[in-house]
Amino acid sequence: MNKYFLILALLFNDFCMASSELYDKNEEVRQILNSNAYTPNYLSMFLGLAFVICLIYLTGFLYQKLIKVKLGDNDADTKDKIQIISACPLGQGKNLYIIKVNNESVLIGATQNNISFLKNIDSADSQEVNNVKNN
Repeated sequence: MNKYFLILALLFNDFCMASSELYDKNEEVRQILNSNAYTPNYLSMFLGLAFVICLIYLTGFLYQKLIKVKLGDNDADTKDKIQIISACPLGQGKNLYIIKVNNESVLIGATQNNISFLKNIDSADSQEVNNVKNN
């Protein structure tokens, strides 16, 4: 084992001596090694940052447009929309909702296990609900 270690040490010593001799003899190599090889280019860094920020905003914009198309959020379909007018929590997982479906107001009860129809709300009742909601 000592023989291999001695051979390895001699080879490493010869390699180090050869590289130091090259460094000492060649002025051009010395200048290259002593100079700073990396100088930052601030213009390209700022342009890259601006490009990434623009990509983030473009992705968000396209995401919003695709979500509207997926949900069918068109003005022609406004009569078919279901709107939650009011919600009242009654307890954990139990709620009352007043929803508007095809311009009719409906009172429903919802739990974690089912949804129950409770009552149709006529126009007089819905005006009272809107007044309470606005106040």
